[in-house]
Amino acid sequence: MFLKIAWFEIRFWLRSWMVWIFLFIIALLIFGAVSSDQIQVGGALSNTYRNAPFVIQNFYSLIGLLTLLMSTAFVNSSAIRDFKYNTYQIVFTTPLRKIDFLLGRFIGATLISVIPMLGVSLAILLAKYMPWVDPERFGRVDWIAHLRGIYVFALPNAVFIAAVLFAIAVLARNEIVSFVGAIVLLVGYGVAGALTQDIQHEQLAALLDPFGIRTFRLMVKYWTVAEKNSLSVGWEGSLLWNRLLWLGVGCVIFLLAYARFSFAERRSKATAVEPDVKVAIASAAPVMQAHLHDAPWVKFLGSLRIHFLGMARSTVFIVVALLALANCVPSLMLSATEGYGNSTLPVTYWVLDLIRGTLYLFTLIVITFFAGALVWKDRDERMDEITDATPTPEWISYASRLVTLVGMVMLIQLAALLSGVAVQAWHGYHNFQLGLYLHELLVRDGSFFVFLAVLAFFIHVLAPNKYVGYFVYVAFLVANTFIWRPLNIATNLVQFAGTPNVTYSDFFGDRPYRAAWNWYMLYWLLFCGLLAILSVMFWPRGRQDRWRARRINAGQRFHRGWQVACIACFLAFAGAGGWIWYNTAVVNRLAGPKDLERRQADYEKNYKQFEKLPQPRVRNVRYAIDIFPGERNISMRGDQDIYNPYPQPLSEVHFTVDPDYDVSIEIPGATPSKEDKVLFYRIYRFDSPLQPGESRTMHFTVNSRTHGFENEVSNLQIVQDGTFFNNTIGPIIGYSDGREISDPVERKKYKLGEKVLMPPLERNCTDDCRETYLGGHSDWVDVDTVISTASDQLAIAPGSLVREWQKGGRNYFEYKLDHPSLNFYSFMSARYEVAREDWNGIKMEVYYIKGHPWNVPRMMNGIKKSLDYYIKNFGPYEHKEARIIEFPRVARFAQAFPGTMPYSESIGFIANLNHPDDIDMVFYVVGHEMGHQWWAHQVVGANMEGATLLSETLAQYSALMVMEKEYGRDMMRKFLQYEMDNYLRNRGQERVKERPLLRVEANQGYIHYRKGSVILYYLKEMIGEQAVNRALRKVIQQYAYAQPPYPTSYALVDALREQTPPDLQYLIKDLFEDITIFSNRTLVANAQKRAGGKYEVTINVETRKFKADDKGNETEVPVNDWIDIGAFAKPDKGKKYGATLYRERVHITERNSRFTFTTASLPEKAGVDPFALLIDRVPNDNTRNVTLLAGQAGENKAGAGQMNSAVEARPVISPPRAASE
Repeated sequence: MFLKIAWFEIRFWLRSWMVWIFLFIIALLIFGAVSSDQIQVGGALSNTYRNAPFVIQNFYSLIGLLTLLMSTAFVNSSAIRDFKYNTYQIVFTTPLRKIDFLLGRFIGATLISVIPMLGVSLAILLAKYMPWVDPERFGRVDWIAHLRGIYVFALPNAVFIAAVLFAIAVLARNEIVSFVGAIVLLVGYGVAGALTQDIQHEQLAALLDPFGIRTFRLMVKYWTVAEKNSLSVGWEGSLLWNRLLWLGVGCVIFLLAYARFSFAERRSKATAVEPDVKVAIASAAPVMQAHLHDAPWVKFLGSLRIHFLGMARSTVFIVVALLALANCVPSLMLSATEGYGNSTLPVTYWVLDLIRGTLYLFTLIVITFFAGALVWKDRDERMDEITDATPTPEWISYASRLVTLVGMVMLIQLAALLSGVAVQAWHGYHNFQLGLYLHELLVRDGSFFVFLAVLAFFIHVLAPNKYVGYFVYVAFLVANTFIWRPLNIATNLVQFAGTPNVTYSDFFGDRPYRAAWNWYMLYWLLFCGLLAILSVMFWPRGRQDRWRARRINAGQRFHRGWQVACIACFLAFAGAGGWIWYNTAVVNRLAGPKDLERRQADYEKNYKQFEKLPQPRVRNVRYAIDIFPGERNISMRGDQDIYNPYPQPLSEVHFTVDPDYDVSIEIPGATPSKEDKVLFYRIYRFDSPLQPGESRTMHFTVNSRTHGFENEVSNLQIVQDGTFFNNTIGPIIGYSDGREISDPVERKKYKLGEKVLMPPLERNCTDDCRETYLGGHSDWVDVDTVISTASDQLAIAPGSLVREWQKGGRNYFEYKLDHPSLNFYSFMSARYEVAREDWNGIKMEVYYIKGHPWNVPRMMNGIKKSLDYYIKNFGPYEHKEARIIEFPRVARFAQAFPGTMPYSESIGFIANLNHPDDIDMVFYVVGHEMGHQWWAHQVVGANMEGATLLSETLAQYSALMVMEKEYGRDMMRKFLQYEMDNYLRNRGQERVKERPLLRVEANQGYIHYRKGSVILYYLKEMIGEQAVNRALRKVIQQYAYAQPPYPTSYALVDALREQTPPDLQYLIKDLFEDITIFSNRTLVANAQKRAGGKYEVTINVETRKFKADDKGNETEVPVNDWIDIGAFAKPDKGKKYGATLYRERVHITERNSRFTFTTASLPEKAGVDPFALLIDRVPNDNTRNVTLLAGQAGENKAGAGQMNSAVEARPVISPPRAASE
């Protein structure tokens, strides 16, 4: 019988437009993501095939979450259709069994819920054959992946969702309650993610994810591009347990509903507790009748009171609001935003960002749902004929309901504000900045929500029914989000409620954005005023179902008062729009995303031919700079000595100039022969060629004047407080390959060849090594600067401060570089506090804004410890100052210039390091940037593959050594775990080719930072810290401040090779020249107690070694490596790692090996590569818990350890330390 009911349910839905509309929506969304790069669902697809098995399953895992509310509609209708249409008394009197009724309806609704999800496969299969897609980006059709997507994700998710919502619906017999249940699932997913977001809890997060999204991503997070293109996941591993768990939970919930469900009608007492939740608004009719002749404003206030109190007290709103806060608060309390498991001090702008990221989806849900509920309230309650007969103006009905919805949104915003303040106080932070909270949540965000509410009312007023209104509104929001970029439209004048993106900073607040934001707010406010007038004119009243009748009625309502208001509003709207267009498109430049791409392509097509053309080089630079922070203006005058280093004369000098600045160039004896004002390229021809060795002084000016306001603020280098710009705002000699399009897909679109990111690595190169990878047509330059700024600010330029003075109400400073350095430096100005210390004659300074003192002592300590270690091990520090300078959070990085290290306010100055196990990222970043004072600013790589090995990787190694001295080896284990995880995850997102470390490209940060950390630390463990440092010292001695040709990565690798013992020479090839991956795991770990009280530990291990190509295809190779084995004690309370009881390095040549060794106490864990020093895709199985066997072990006469015949042992060069060290 239940099968017949299920089949009836399926046939019923197959005839419904809703199923096919939902299928179309999902298919359209996935189709856009697969056939275009402009739409992303779940992130970019990187270099994988657009129809790869990974892509298919990833979309299926995500779509369960996206279709949650769609599934709710099907399940709701199937569960309570009889109650909704009052047919249950007829149906339940038939000889129908409870199990047949519930199971049949449930199965039918569940299977129908799967149909929209099939839009994933439909879209991917169709996208491959579209004429505009690149066939090379698609692989073969993998039907197995499609099937697995359905039976691993779509079906289990549909069963679980349907079970939960069906149970709620049949027991509550109300459709709104089950919608709330869907929101509970959504909140639960978000809260579980917030509680388990760190790498340490990823297994728990995978298990607790009811949709399997995190589970799938955990299983594939280390997949390479090749694996993503060829492999799919079935019911296996953690995904199997996740699916079984949540299917089991769904079954239990369904059984509980079955047990509680009854065909009997509910008692009246039960129904009296909660009136029909769908109504949720007290009837306004009796009150309206009692005040028919009151003044309009009295009627408005009365109607508002009834609607607002009815809505604010409704169970649905209270539950949704509480769920929104339940999703928001854990994120505020637990979110780790500093990386490496650390958190951020809860400064107000950080709290606001988290509120926006977690709360606003629910705010949109409130607007979407309650807009329909309010507009259709009278008709849903069948009270429309009564209320329409009262002498209440349409504007009162409209305005009271709109203000009700806005009030509900503001209640949620106020609750979020109070939650943010409470969380700040809970963290011990009391600078609440209530004015900032009120402005951002109620004014900036509140106005946006008001606009959305007006739009929602307008759509529902015109819609033929409530559900069409919902569909049109959601479809409009989606289109408004995605459509403008493909159409190459950048202006916020057409994107509904569009405003400039605002990044608040404790330096300057929102001042750079304020004028533009205010004008756009006025513009959209006036536009919404027009929508409101139209909504009032078309406000439904009476039985006017035909559009023609409604249009006639609207014309009759449009009397003189409304006409005047409409004309005034329209004229003001047009005037505001015209003023915005004048400022953004006439006074300033307005370019769409495709315009920028086209300009990049044209730049390369026109001027790439000059890339190798010999150009003069810069020798000395002198600046006079005036910064006007209040006006956001700057004036720079520069004299630059250029000379000809080549044996032949030079007839031309080429320049690339910054489009954000007005640049003028004057060269004695040279005239401009080309000035491209579109692509910003200039050519000057010498009247008489520049002879070999000849010098000339080039004069240039750079000016930036703020005129009006822009659509989006393009230049945030010059701001009211926190100005930070580089010397690159001046003219750059020659062609700049940094302005080329790098994305391979976009390059194909513009018929550009494959981009050579960096020239191929050469050994013993000469001419190809004349340029550093930082560019600039210069070597080591002297820089002198006189810089002025406002009277309340300090200005910083490269070098030592020579003098400072005041003149004309402005502060002046003169700086001079202590040592010739790269032509790569910065200038800064802000209202700074300064912390100063002296270390062995070197001035240490930290410039910070007044409210950010928390981590200044850590930074000072980092500078001091870095100087101490680097000078002892690498060589002298060539500057008199070491400065860290805070800059606004418009960018999130730290950077090293000669003696000066700008550091973003958002990554170190507000880090919250309140737990002893926290990785001190402030100290680490300081160590890294200080390392660059040797690696990049003394030794810099030639412009070819591997250059960043000499700078970024060695700065990483330097920081690791300083960290290890300061915090011990346990901290390094934790840090390197994150580094290895980052490297392995990003391999699968490589857009071009993965390179070995020796040939790393400049844009492959996951290699030169993350892999580089692991590789050099491992090498240090294998050959010893002193051996590595001897090699680095040799590189410094040979190449510090060297003239061209500049060194390549071979210089470092050769120096390390000299320090590596003969039997470890294989390491150089494995670590630097190849992409080497291990798969080590411990199969058995047992211990037996010996007579003397010691323990004999036996481990069986498996060791496998692979070499990968640039796409991630792996080939297994024989193992012939020295690898550690070891054992650890149980950690002390509050510690992550236990003391090292045993560690020995063994030579392994077989896949499976057995080792026996003795420890002084019973270990908790033992295994192979116990410190996870090798790059291993599953480092967690390197060790396992030790099982204590019954009985006593025999005496081990061989000593500390016994190995199998294929293994020899040697002492570990870097001796282990106890966990407390």
